[in-house]
Amino acid sequence: MSTSNQNKIQVSIIIPAHNVENYIEECVNSAFAQTYPKIEVICIDNNSSDNTWQKLDKIKQQYPQLIVDKEMNPGAPAARNKGLQLSKGEWLQFLDADDLLMPEKVAHQVALLNETNRDIPFIAATCLKRDLGGNEQKTTLNKEHPFKSLFVTQLGNTCANLWNRNFIERINGWDESLKSSQEADLMFRLLQVKDEVMYDDKALTIVRERPEGQISQQNPSEKWIRYFEKRIEMTKWLTINKSVFYSQERHFFEDNLFGILKVIANENLYIANKIYKKHLKGKYRPSLLQEHSTKPYLLIYKTFGFWGAELARRCFGK
Repeated sequence: MSTSNQNKIQVSIIIPAHNVENYIEECVNSAFAQTYPKIEVICIDNNSSDNTWQKLDKIKQQYPQLIVDKEMNPGAPAARNKGLQLSKGEWLQFLDADDLLMPEKVAHQVALLNETNRDIPFIAATCLKRDLGGNEQKTTLNKEHPFKSLFVTQLGNTCANLWNRNFIERINGWDESLKSSQEADLMFRLLQVKDEVMYDDKALTIVRERPEGQISQQNPSEKWIRYFEKRIEMTKWLTINKSVFYSQERHFFEDNLFGILKVIANENLYIANKIYKKHLKGKYRPSLLQEHSTKPYLLIYKTFGFWGAELARRCFGK
């Protein structure tokens, strides 16, 4: 695709903002620093109780083209949907207000698109995760199959990916009712429409850890339960709609479900065992290929079941 054709694609950068007065200016600056010319930047204040709205007003003086609005329904999905309604771009760059884009991020991903593969739900990309100490680690992508990649959270993320507006509108945007796993839910519904994506190994998004206020730091047990339930939903859909594929990959999906249950058991063994009885007991035989279970653990599991194996793990470690 020629540069002139690439530049015909408009990209909307949509930024939800909730109590991010210390982050929003740097985030917006990174959006407007994009080398790709045909962008619009939209910031949606989502019930901020700090000075985020005042900061946005000040930032708009620097960037008059910045579109600023409010969304009173709580949650980033509602703010993203509001930004979607206001946007005009054929492709969408969702950007959390505490994260950053490198200057060439949008230009690089638009250049990946061409006339034959533009009809995909999204580009799945890596990113750099920056901790509070400033250390950065690059994420990885699983390229075996989009459903397998999504199942193990290796299909990019909200801010690293570039999203096709046509597909986002076909699934009616983000689910505003979800407290977590919104990203996995969005990608799952998109893959139900078309399970084809493009993979981008160039990390041009920085996802920053915050000292407070992140969902991942709140109610970890509840978060992991919702994470598990979303993947149970995926397996049920695959069983019906991709039966041959699921039959071939059943051990992969079930072994990963089992691994998630072990994480839940670290927080609450009683709840984990209850979920195990509901979804896996009598239906699942652990594969020796799984990375999260040792041979001694599997031997105890075979003899004493999930509850006994988890008690042993607590007593003796992995």
